[in-house]
Amino acid sequence: MMTENIKNTPESNVSSTIPTVVMDNLASRFRPSSMFIIALNSDGSVAYHDPAAGLFFQRYVLPMIQWRETFDPEFRQLVGGINAGSNISIWKFVPGVCLAAFPFVQRKQMSGILVLAAKSPDFKLSEDVVSVCGRLGLDGIWLSQQADELNPHKDDVMQRVARLLLSMVRDQIRLTSLEKELDSLSNQLSNTYEELSLIYQLSSGMRVNRSPNDFFKQACLDVMELMGVRGMGVALRTDTTASQPPVLYGAMSLPPGQIHRLADDLMNILRVRKSPLLINNLREDKQLGWLGEYAHQLLAVPLQRQDQVLGCLFGLDKLSDEFDTVDSKLLNSIANESAIYLENSMLYEDVRGLLMGLLHSLVSAVDAKDAYTCGHSERVALLSRLLAQQAQLGDHVVERIYMAGLLHDVGKIGVPEAVLQKTGRLTAEEFEQIKKHPEIGARILRDIKQIEDVIPGVLHHHERFDGKGYPGGLAGEAIPLVGRVICLADCFDAMTSSRTYRKAMPLEAALAEIRRCSGTQFDPKLTDAFLSIGADRFRDLLTDHSRQTKQLIEMQQSLRAA
Repeated sequence: MMTENIKNTPESNVSSTIPTVVMDNLASRFRPSSMFIIALNSDGSVAYHDPAAGLFFQRYVLPMIQWRETFDPEFRQLVGGINAGSNISIWKFVPGVCLAAFPFVQRKQMSGILVLAAKSPDFKLSEDVVSVCGRLGLDGIWLSQQADELNPHKDDVMQRVARLLLSMVRDQIRLTSLEKELDSLSNQLSNTYEELSLIYQLSSGMRVNRSPNDFFKQACLDVMELMGVRGMGVALRTDTTASQPPVLYGAMSLPPGQIHRLADDLMNILRVRKSPLLINNLREDKQLGWLGEYAHQLLAVPLQRQDQVLGCLFGLDKLSDEFDTVDSKLLNSIANESAIYLENSMLYEDVRGLLMGLLHSLVSAVDAKDAYTCGHSERVALLSRLLAQQAQLGDHVVERIYMAGLLHDVGKIGVPEAVLQKTGRLTAEEFEQIKKHPEIGARILRDIKQIEDVIPGVLHHHERFDGKGYPGGLAGEAIPLVGRVICLADCFDAMTSSRTYRKAMPLEAALAEIRRCSGTQFDPKLTDAFLSIGADRFRDLLTDHSRQTKQLIEMQQSLRAA
């Protein structure tokens, strides 16, 4: 009686280390050569087999491994003879079939056995084959017909191919791991952008792009006029990203240092109270009696989100009457709206900081693959932004071009370090690998809808104005503007940076080369704008950036030496 495939059972320790998608991919590659892939757990049970293999393997070879009762002693001996240090073994217990078996080792531990099966050159309808067919309920002539459709393989060939399979398994696992990391990073960037976009949308009615200082100044002036008070102020918690010194607006003023004292006292009271504080006779108040020397009345409300007090709004001395519950409710409502702005502003800055941190970390991971290009992406981003500003492309476009410049070489994650760091001339094959990085970068970023306008810069920064670039061979204004900007900045930085195979060009010589290539490699209008920036501004920008990246380069060198 045949046992079931136990691929999904707890003993399936191979499938936990080799993803099924990897095995399916490899099986599809070996199948046209009439080879059949099987993965066994350490006890010999089948963890995986090629589900699309031919009937010869499905009906004849696989059952002979699954139907363990028939040949259990021999099979157990074969399986037990393989350990983490074993070489490739050739098994012959299935008549007319060559089985090349070898251990799959992860972290010095054998997690299972991989088996590559093929028809032997000496396969024929012998007594042994007929006997097995009888046990399996197969027609021998039918099996012989199935075998005739397969290419035979000798033992030495199976050993060589088995070594290739082992190498391919390891490579596929590494590639799968890298793909998961890239997918994870892409998802993180996508989620961060979605969160940033949502925050911006919810807070746009309160103009979250305004600084807290401007927002609360206008809010205080409006409230002061509406409520008719002598002074209106705001104090924010000192540990918030929107923190600013406490301010008092209006005709009223307090002596130096007293506004900070008032802010501290109010924050301490409202943290506990978490509700409006109304005092119409300050001199008689136990906690704020000192303020009675400068004002008569006080109304303060917390800027509160859930249980957190982020700050407070306070008014001093109502001109027409005393503060009452109507004033308290009005100011509290304004404070609630302002607290939404404040919380959104804080979240906006936090998420923006996280996003830029992720982008810079991603860029650093790319630049770190080659110590000689460390800081290249950041320099290209800074040069691209400077050029976009000089060309008067608008603040929003300038920001997006900066981000595209930062990410333009992200695709080099997929280029081998040996190619990136090669000191000599690249071979044609190596250059083709390098030329893939714009498309790889575009694929990494393609699922982030919020930066769709950045991706053309990543994809087309190696296009030439005369159409001789790559990957699309675009020419003139058919090249996206962001790609034309980054192309110029990228080439300028390459010329003015030292590489393993050459020294940096003098700044003036690089600018002369930019002028010479105007209209061929570079957009003439952008070239004019670039050259109008002047050598001194370029020198200052590169010098400042060099100081900032010196520490990073030293760290990379120490890591490489470790």
